[in-house]
Amino acid sequence: MATELLYLDDFDVLTAQATVMQVSELDDGRLDVELDRTCFYPRGGGQDWDTGVIRSGGDAFTVDEVRLDENGVVHHLGAGAVSEGAGVVLEVDGERRSMNTRLHSAGHIVDLAVERLGLPWVPGKGAHYPHMSFVEYSGEVPGDIEETRQRIEREVAAVIATGSSNEIRFMPVSEMDAYCRHVPENIPTNKPARIVLYNETFGVPCGGTHVRDVADVGTLTITKIKSKKGVTKVSYAVEGLN
Repeated sequence: MATELLYLDDFDVLTAQATVMQVSELDDGRLDVELDRTCFYPRGGGQDWDTGVIRSGGDAFTVDEVRLDENGVVHHLGAGAVSEGAGVVLEVDGERRSMNTRLHSAGHIVDLAVERLGLPWVPGKGAHYPHMSFVEYSGEVPGDIEETRQRIEREVAAVIATGSSNEIRFMPVSEMDAYCRHVPENIPTNKPARIVLYNETFGVPCGGTHVRDVADVGTLTITKIKSKKGVTKVSYAVEGLN
């Protein structure tokens, strides 16, 4: 049975109650814990997994990796004491979640700035990690790369200064193009389909965690733009995180 993904409905969820459905041992000695519901984010979409603790009475299980399989089941990997059928309390590491969320949302802000500037690029893959944060596009830089970097950085600052009230909406993939300028063909089918609206005209099909307000990202710098063979890579950094 697929795991209920609580983080899809709530920007800020860090704790919840759940029931342990299955516990198995991995080849590396760690345990794999499956729950009926979770607020732990599994790695995906260029965003890293949550870590934290699963508690039951006096027992504690430390979560050091989280994965989502093709059937929609979340696997919480780690070590400690946990029993099948037990009622548990989930506690996500808030500092790590905040870091991952801000880096991830920063990538969408870059894309919003690219759209507002009218740059002829189609979004591709992205990575939102402290050691590597970038968004890739199909398309060439129209003109001077440094001038384009500065234009994007100025527009990013304007987006953050304005702020937002982001909104979550669940909908079929077939309806997303009414809100999103680009809907990827490879949207995962192992979890509910949703978009996050960063404003009335900019929605993103995304199952990751997002800030409620773009101002929560903080200072965002475009560190480098590289364009080669029709692919443009925009690298960025968030102050205090990269």
